[in-house]
Formats: sequence, structure tokens, C-alpha cells
Amino acid sequence: MTIHISAELSHVCPLDEITKHAAALESCGFHRVWIPDTLVSPWEVWLAASIIMHETSRIQIGLGVTNPYTRHPVVVAAMAATMQRYSGGRLSIAMGKGIGRFLEKAGIEQHATGVEECIGLLRDLIAGERTSFSGDAFQIDGIRLRTQPPETAVPIYFAAGGPPSWEIAVRVADGITTFWDKFAAGNRKQWVTDKTFPTAALVPFSLSPEEFFGKQIGSLEDLKEQIEAMEAAGYDEAIVAYRDMADLESAATLIR
Repeated sequence: MTIHISAELSHVCPLDEITKHAAALESCGFHRVWIPDTLVSPWEVWLAASIIMHETSRIQIGLGVTNPYTRHPVVVAAMAATMQRYSGGRLSIAMGKGIGRFLEKAGIEQHATGVEECIGLLRDLIAGERTSFSGDAFQIDGIRLRTQPPETAVPIYFAAGGPPSWEIAVRVADGITTFWDKFAAGNRKQWVTDKTFPTAALVPFSLSPEEFFGKQIGSLEDLKEQIEAMEAAGYDEAIVAYRDMADLESAATLIR
């Protein structure tokens, strides 16, 4: 297979085992490790990403999917600029709209243009530009960060679901992350005309019968079949959301 095989750091990985997982992910040859921004994990996403960056030297680092509401663009830009320099240019970020039910409970309002506005702001702020902006979701008045702009730009992915988000993503983002389902192949065929535009799809995988992720794949053979389908559909990156070290090591056997 020519498709890149990446992994999403297990959202149930204990904090004190992140270093072990980081070492395994790099030694097994995974292309990238994505660190999810979720409140069901026993760690904070930027800290987990920092630990993995410190413990590795080659593997690419993906931060997200995160959102522009609990993570304001100014704060994300400062963190991203710092971590891109620290990691030697290995960072990418995936931005999505967030989980509506949680944001509502937290008293946070979503905006239809929030992710799109955030992506534009991140590019300018990370690059060290003095930024003013007035939109539906964000208003920024002449902010310029003191962080030094990284030599390598931070690729910003859009976490796309249905067709409306794909239309926005191909227009404003550097790539797309999505969930592999029956619509994923058709969405890419319809919306991505530039063959070099990065597209990544996530598939949950666990050998354990215990519930880990909705509709998880439970065998290596089925995982291989799904990744081959992604490759045939034109995706260049498969993201394996694994549960534990046994799942990680099993998925790694598909890497060539």
C-alpha cells in the first residue's frame, strides 16, 4: 500500500503511558500521530502533544480535531507557532466545529463561519502578522503575537462531515480529515479535484470486544480492507484510532 498509515493516540491512554505509546508509534513507522482534543481523555491535548514531541524526532504530529471555541484562535496560534519551531516543523492542526451538545452545556455558542474564520486567523497570527478582523464569530483588533514565526508553515486541516463542510474545506484549508463511512469516498470524488490536496480518514480499530469507539473494526483483516478502500478512493492518509498497545502493534503490521 502507498497510502500513509497514521494513528490517533488512544483517547483512553493513561497519562503516564503516553511516552511508551509515543516510542511505539515512532518505532513502528506510523506516518503521523493525531492527538484528539476530547474531555473524555485523562490528559489535556496540548500537553499530550508536547510529551510526544519531546519523546520523538521523526513522526509527524497532528493536533486535533480541536475547535475554535474552547481553543480561541489567538491561543491556538501562539501554541502552534511555538510547537512548530520546537518540533522542527512536524506539526499539523485539524479544526472542526466542536461537539454541539458539550458547547451548549458550557454556555458556548457555535457560529456557522467559526471554523472558516479561525483558519484564516491562524495563518496570519502564526506568521507573525499584526491582525485585525471583524467576523460573525471573532473580532480581533490589531493583535500581533510575540512568538517567532516558524520556518515551516503549519498545515491546517478542516474536519469535514457532510457536503457543506467539504465545500468550505477545499476552499479554505490545507487538507481534510474525515470519518471513514459509506459517504467518504463519494465526498472526496465530488469535492476534491486537486489530486495533491491531502485527505485523511479515520477508522476505529480494537481487537478487544469491549466497546471503545462506535462501530469499531475488530479484526486486522477488516482494517486492511478498509484502508485499501480508502486508498482506492484517493485518500492519502488512513488514521487508525486504536484502543491499546496490542491494537497499535497489530495495526503496525500493515505498514510497509
